[in-house]
Amino acid sequence: MKINKAIHHLLLGITAAFFFAPSLSASNSENTFPALMSVFIGTLLIYRLSVWVPILSFKNPYLMFETNPTIYEFLFYFVLILFCYLLLKIKTIILFSSWGILSIAYFTNIKIGSFEFKGLRSVPIVKTIHLALLWTIIGFLFQLNELGCNLALVKIVFIRFLMIFLICLGVDLRDIQKDLQAKTTTLATLIGFKNLKAIMLLLNLSLIVFLSLNFIDNKIELLIATILMLCTLYLKAHSKSATFTILMDGTLFIYSLLILISDFTKNLT
Repeated sequence: MKINKAIHHLLLGITAAFFFAPSLSASNSENTFPALMSVFIGTLLIYRLSVWVPILSFKNPYLMFETNPTIYEFLFYFVLILFCYLLLKIKTIILFSSWGILSIAYFTNIKIGSFEFKGLRSVPIVKTIHLALLWTIIGFLFQLNELGCNLALVKIVFIRFLMIFLICLGVDLRDIQKDLQAKTTTLATLIGFKNLKAIMLLLNLSLIVFLSLNFIDNKIELLIATILMLCTLYLKAHSKSATFTILMDGTLFIYSLLILISDFTKNLT
């Protein structure tokens, strides 16, 4: 795998672990290291699979890959996750495995005769909502049963989802030329770069206004929403793909890091 792709996927794995850590500390019942490692390695494996693209077929072979994986790399991730799972409770393993299966559904192709479904990422708005939900869920994996009775938690889940949703739309903008060439329908290819960017800015501005009215409870979110707004304004149709990745994924990384620092600080006081 190319070094830039490797670094990108490693940073996404670290970002996922950062998002997950506060949920872990809230539960106070899990083995910290294997839980964090499961999220980190699992995220890394999922993004490697998104490059290899698994294909489920009802013919022999039943499982194929669009791009052949490096078998040793695949086994390395599998063995590490298996080792972590041996140290976790069954409930936690089910939660992690369910999150992983939902993640893989994003890009897994299904072939039944002449019918082919290219994963949830082939459905424009569904793909973006699905991806944003998966990243949001990581941060609340051990707190999901509290959502029904904790309005404050519901609010922060929605705010985080909206910010990640905007970042995912930014990724759609980045891939617009590649998707057009591959004839993949996304929100960006449907309405165009300028229109999608305008929608993002409008949603982002609305979020900033809302967070400003609730500044005391949402300082980190307001900072990140402002950074995201500036990043989106900077992006142009001719911007390099790496620029989109650095700005969008960089904002996501900073957000996860600040959440982790904030949670660690609260636990110390």
